[in-house]
Amino acid sequence: MDTSVDSSPLKRFFAFWMGLGTFCAFGALSYCAYKVTGGEDDPEYVAASKQRSQYREGAEKAQEEKLKAAPVNLTAAVGKLGKQRDSGKPVPGTKAFEEWMKQQAAANPVEPPETDVPKEPKGEQPKEKPVVQVAIDALPGGVMKFKQAELSLKAGSNVELTFSNPDVLQHNFLLLKPGTKEKVGALADAMLTDPEAMKKQYVPESSDILAKTKLVNPFGKEVIKFTVPDEPGDYPYICTFPGHWRLMFGTLKVTK
Repeated sequence: MDTSVDSSPLKRFFAFWMGLGTFCAFGALSYCAYKVTGGEDDPEYVAASKQRSQYREGAEKAQEEKLKAAPVNLTAAVGKLGKQRDSGKPVPGTKAFEEWMKQQAAANPVEPPETDVPKEPKGEQPKEKPVVQVAIDALPGGVMKFKQAELSLKAGSNVELTFSNPDVLQHNFLLLKPGTKEKVGALADAMLTDPEAMKKQYVPESSDILAKTKLVNPFGKEVIKFTVPDEPGDYPYICTFPGHWRLMFGTLKVTK
């Protein structure tokens, strides 16, 4: 730190008076500028001030005249807002209210909603036929034969047939109209050239097919439901996997 600076009292005295003189000179200069520009005696400034005063006084006077012309009764206004309208209805929870509700209910009866309770049938209704459970199986060992070569069912019976395949080959079950085994079998053979045959489960398109399953994989099974035809007779059933139908067939005997 430099300690060689002269800070004698005399030097500080001259510095003080020099600063004071500078301040006074600045004040005097400002005062002269104020006088030169006109100060408060500037005519334009005085005119603008007077104009603002007149405008304010005029606005206040106009507002006062407006209030005198249409006085507002605050007490009446508050009373009007706070007054409740009388609906003519009795107060809820009172006996008069209960009587009024009974009158309204009697004047506007409400019909009970319709329910889903079934109506009692008139007269005797035909009973549903019981479902007959039938099982048919393919023989194992690749012999391409049905275990049940013959079945017998009554005409019009409701059947739930379970076809099981314990064989190593795929098989299906098709119930046909009487006398159509050769015809449908030929259609099945023709599917060997159909690229969509596997997608169709090797079931040919024919109106002679009464019921059918899809191709059942080895050791699989499928359940189908159908109604036995009303006409008695011998109805053949076959497997239409390529080459199977000539060996894998049986007969459903429909009786009365």
